[in-house]
Amino acid sequence: MVFKLGYSTYALKMVDPFEALRLIKDVGYEALEVCAADAWPTAPTVFSTSQQDDLGKLAQDLGFNSPILFALLDVCAPESGRAAMLESAKLKFEMVQRMHFDDSPILITTTPGHSAPEWESGKEEIRDAFMRLADVADENNIIVSIEAHAGTDFETPEKAVWMMDQTKHPNLKLDLDISHFVVEGSELKHSVNLTAAHSSMVHIKDGIKNADGSIEFCLPGAGGIDCTEFLTSLRENGLEYLPVFAEVSVQQSREANYSPRGTAEFCYNALNQARVTLG
Repeated sequence: MVFKLGYSTYALKMVDPFEALRLIKDVGYEALEVCAADAWPTAPTVFSTSQQDDLGKLAQDLGFNSPILFALLDVCAPESGRAAMLESAKLKFEMVQRMHFDDSPILITTTPGHSAPEWESGKEEIRDAFMRLADVADENNIIVSIEAHAGTDFETPEKAVWMMDQTKHPNLKLDLDISHFVVEGSELKHSVNLTAAHSSMVHIKDGIKNADGSIEFCLPGAGGIDCTEFLTSLRENGLEYLPVFAEVSVQQSREANYSPRGTAEFCYNALNQARVTLG
């Protein structure tokens, strides 16, 4: 089996959503992620149900499998905001179902959100918030893939696996975004080995953590992560069936000289060279 490479409209906020899919296909990617974050043109509050239907149809016509949804929910919203968060989740669940057209798992991915408490004092609260969301996901036949995130208190493979061991919910899995683990100092192979059994999707970007604790992300292939080593570790853990999605941080996409197509091509070339090297 050969790895498929994927790309997200998260990197293409400034591009018409339908043209974004054509761009992703034209560059050479074989898998698709649609960003439904609130400020994006495909947020379900502004992207109508008929547009969602049309986008799903275009994805199918272009030869993609059903898209994954980059949901970015504030899962740990306090009780005063919980109803609004669950309503947002419902809209995004309906959107990913509307764009789904094959027998692949219906996937969304999210971090715990900006309301997440500190880990040591609040990890059970984070766990309970994900359990509530997973119960709703179960009712809608959706898998929630949890993404750990550098620069937050939920940033290591050990914490991600703790969450899986504590929840043991069939509708909760991990988004294995290797960049967040490596940026925070976890070794690549160790991170993959630890989280692979719990993972339902894969992301990669790159970056560094500065002495002051700030995070600077960069594109896959532009930093210290060995993309071939990453694919090798995925293969050794039986994850070659999962597409590897290049992710572009808003630290890059908000720059004045940002090139949507040039960035997509750079990421594709870096990952494609890695899979050619791997064979």
